Amino acid sequence: MTQGSFCTNCGATLRPGIRFCDNCGQAVGAGVPSQPRPSMPVPAQTQRKFPWWALFLAGGCLGLLCLAVIGVGGYIYFQNQMTAGPVAPEQVIIEMSATPETLPTATLSAPTPASAPTDSGPTLTGNQHLDEYSLYDDFSSEALMWPVFDDGKTILKYENEAYSFQIVEPDYIDWAYFPVDFIPYEIWFDVQGLPGQQDGTFGVFCQYQDVDNHYYVEFDLQTNSYIIAQYLNGEDIPLTKQNTVGQFWYETSAFKSSPELVNRIGVSCYLDSITLFINDQLVDQVDVNQPLEQTGEAAFFVYTFDFAGLEGYKVFFDNVETYQPVQ
Repeated sequence: MTQGSFCTNCGATLRPGIRFCDNCGQAVGAGVPSQPRPSMPVPAQTQRKFPWWALFLAGGCLGLLCLAVIGVGGYIYFQNQMTAGPVAPEQVIIEMSATPETLPTATLSAPTPASAPTDSGPTLTGNQHLDEYSLYDDFSSEALMWPVFDDGKTILKYENEAYSFQIVEPDYIDWAYFPVDFIPYEIWFDVQGLPGQQDGTFGVFCQYQDVDNHYYVEFDLQTNSYIIAQYLNGEDIPLTKQNTVGQFWYETSAFKSSPELVNRIGVSCYLDSITLFINDQLVDQVDVNQPLEQTGEAAFFVYTFDFAGLEGYKVFFDNVETYQPVQ
């Protein structure tokens, strides 16, 4: 994630398009994400005030009406009792001994599960599920309500039964939170890029507290490489070990050969450790020496290089599974 033309670690001049500093070997670009978009404030409801005398008058009228109803009702009841006479004993016996078949029956309905569709929203289709501790979404419908957004820089939408994430602004990052209320410790998903040159990277934020405190796993389909890192009080701390040339990005053969091929990625993100799986292979596991003090949210993110073209960078997420283990 390029932040300028100088290395943020040693200050050396950076050549255009390089991923690592020629002087110190620092990865070019794992910069601080841009501030999240603030939500629009909800206007307060306007309260109407009535004069006190209107309330007093309304209460008096209501009282007189109640007295009139009681008086008329009592008179009618008294007249009926005088003309009807006593009820015969055998009539009471017949009424009390009615058979069960004549009694009304109540219709009971099964409780609605938490993941069932409601009248006010889209219907779950395909393989979609959401409950207190887990989510699975094949994006066959918009029922689970992932963010949909387009401000000319970031484009989030449902497309071809997948969730497409595109950024067209060079040197820009944005993210979309998972639509869950639990802690997403286990995160699995399919990802697919477009064919040709890859003008950006994508990844997962996890245990996200704010822009200065979170973990992230980032991927580059052009070089089939990844990095695992942490932001702690605004400091970008790589968690993958330095390789033989002093870099923190690692190439892996676990990725498929072309960006347009679907890769299955799994991230187990806990406060003290992060484990990475790619296409059912255990790729890496790191320990967090300075773990965050509390758990947080998860989100997909996309970043565009400073040399990205007019279309920026775009990937598709599908078959997303995330859950909080329950003991």
